[in-house]
Amino acid sequence: MVTNFHKTLVIVAIVTTFASGCRSTKEYKKFAEAGNNFVTATDTLLDAASDITINTTSERILSDRISSGEFKAGDEAAQKFIERYDKLSASDKQRLELIKELRKHNYFLQNYFNKLIELADSDSADETKTAVENIVSQLKESGIKLVKLSSVKVDKLPSVTKIVLDARIRGALRDELEKRKFTIYQEITLQEKVLKAISNSIENDMEILRNFQEYRLVVKPIVQSESIDPDTWIQTRYKVMMQDADIISKINNASNTLTKFKGIFIDSIEGDITSKRLNNFIRKTNSFSTLVSEQK
Repeated sequence: MVTNFHKTLVIVAIVTTFASGCRSTKEYKKFAEAGNNFVTATDTLLDAASDITINTTSERILSDRISSGEFKAGDEAAQKFIERYDKLSASDKQRLELIKELRKHNYFLQNYFNKLIELADSDSADETKTAVENIVSQLKESGIKLVKLSSVKVDKLPSVTKIVLDARIRGALRDELEKRKFTIYQEITLQEKVLKAISNSIENDMEILRNFQEYRLVVKPIVQSESIDPDTWIQTRYKVMMQDADIISKINNASNTLTKFKGIFIDSIEGDITSKRLNNFIRKTNSFSTLVSEQK
C-alpha cells in the first residue's frame, strides 16, 4: 500500500487556515510537494529495511545449512534444520507485517485529516461524523496492532497534558478536534516511535548480515581459491563493507521528521504556526528526501 503522508501534510496545512487565516496556494503546494518527496523517501527506507531483514535471515540459513553437514530429506537432522528455518522465517514475516501495518496506519491518519476538511465546511455534517468515527476506530485498531508487532509500549509514549484550540476554529471541526486531539497526537507519536523501533531492530541485523557476507564472499574466496581476480575481489569487499551503511540514520531522520510534523499539527490547531517555521520544515524535508533519492 502506498502511503499518503504528503496528503496528510497538506491537509494539516489547510486546517491551519481555519486557525490563522489564509495562506497562499503556492505555500500549500510547496508543503504538499515536500510531503510527497518525504513519503517516497520513507517508502524507500522501509523497503531497504525489509530487504535487510530477509537477506540477514537468508545468510543465517545458508550458514546453518553449510555447517550442518550432510543429511537426507526426512531424517532427524533435516527435520531440525526445517524447524530452525521456520522459526527464522516466522520472525521475518512478523517484521514485514509490522512494516505493512505502519503503512496502513498512516493511510488511516491521512483519511482522518481528509474528513477534517469536510467537517470544516459544515456545522452539521452527520454523514462525515459517522465516517470519522469509523476511521478513528480503524486507526486505533491499527495502532494496537503496531504495538503488538513492535517493541513500542503504549505506557512509554510521551503525552501532552494540554492542547487549547484556537478560538477561531468552530462548529463541527472544533467539536471533532476537542474530542480526538489527544488520540491523534498519540497515534502520530506511535508511528514516529515505530519507525525508531524499526531502525533499532535492523541495526543488529545489518551487523550480522555484514559478518556473514564478509566470510562467504570475501574471506572464503581469497583463502580457498587458487586464483581470484583482484579488482573483482576488492569491489566485492567494498560493497559488503559499505552496503546500507547509513540507512539507520536515515530512518531515524524520518522518525524525527514525524516528530516535527506532530508539532506542526498541534501548533496549527492552537493557531501558533508561522510561515517561517513551515518553510523551514519544507526545506529540511526536501533535503532529506533528496539525500535518500540520490543514494538509492
